[in-house]
Amino acid sequence: MKKGFSAMLAIVMTLTLMLSGCGEGNQTKTKKSANTQPKIVLKAGELSPDDNINTEVMQYFCDEVKKLSDGEMEVELYSGGQLGDERTEIQAVQMGALDAFRANTLTMGDFGVKEMNVFGLPYLFQGREHLWKALKSETGREILKGLEKNKTSMIGLGFVDEGSRNFFAKKEIKSPEDLKGMKMRVAETSILMDTVKCFGASPTPISMSELYTSLQTGVVDGADQPLAGYISNSFFEVNNNLVLDGHTYSPGIIIFSEYKWNRLNKEEQGILKKAASNAEDYNKKIIEKDDQDQIEQLKEKKVNVVEITDFTPWQDAVKPVYEKYGKGYMHLVEEIQEMK
Repeated sequence: MKKGFSAMLAIVMTLTLMLSGCGEGNQTKTKKSANTQPKIVLKAGELSPDDNINTEVMQYFCDEVKKLSDGEMEVELYSGGQLGDERTEIQAVQMGALDAFRANTLTMGDFGVKEMNVFGLPYLFQGREHLWKALKSETGREILKGLEKNKTSMIGLGFVDEGSRNFFAKKEIKSPEDLKGMKMRVAETSILMDTVKCFGASPTPISMSELYTSLQTGVVDGADQPLAGYISNSFFEVNNNLVLDGHTYSPGIIIFSEYKWNRLNKEEQGILKKAASNAEDYNKKIIEKDDQDQIEQLKEKKVNVVEITDFTPWQDAVKPVYEKYGKGYMHLVEEIQEMK
């Protein structure tokens, strides 16, 4: 117990020092006068680089907060994993050392919000329209409230769609059998690791900062990423075989510190919710075009892009994942499936 507390304390102290340093840099850079300083300055974290759609949507959220509050509130965004990996930043949000972060719904399942595992069930969504119909539905909003219901010390503000995740590797992948025996890097979430196991591959958690080198040197044979992540991290340079299997859309989620939330008034809370809703609408508008542009871009770079026409063998292979993670939440799965 003492070790756990010490680790969390270390996270808070580290984030506090980093944010203090970042904050000073921003004040020097902008040189705002005392009269133009916002009353509330919030800090938000993002793992993706600046040219990634996740960062673009998060920056839109930050801009909307400033716009809707007439400059009274400001959210400073620290992208590219400046503040640590996903789990570090989530824990910082829980402790109140960081105000906001764009996490993955898959990871939220490991933080006590088991109903969010539903979003990560492989091949659940039949395309983007189906995804957003579910996210914007009463069912989707109820799942979003799961962070509060499960007393995670976090508030869910909205969803982020970075596209479906696809496998890529040094060798061509056309069927589930092609993954057998491969070492595949996936995010350190139970549902993704179990999904990969269903294909006979070995899930190998590696941090994003180390993934390029690991792919280059053969520490892993491949990985999975949305198109945006595959391109922005230049993984196509070392693994140029991509299969558009879209095994999961696993949307992101804008989380907010409950500690800070409770220190804001109703109007300020409303501004954050409205900004997140506007960011969702913006996200949905631009993501489809981004996907098509990215596929064309990859083909121009001579990436071998494989499209799947029959998903039956892929869906059959992952049935154990539904049995394990859908247990107790099959009513949500059925509600989402009926929306397509």
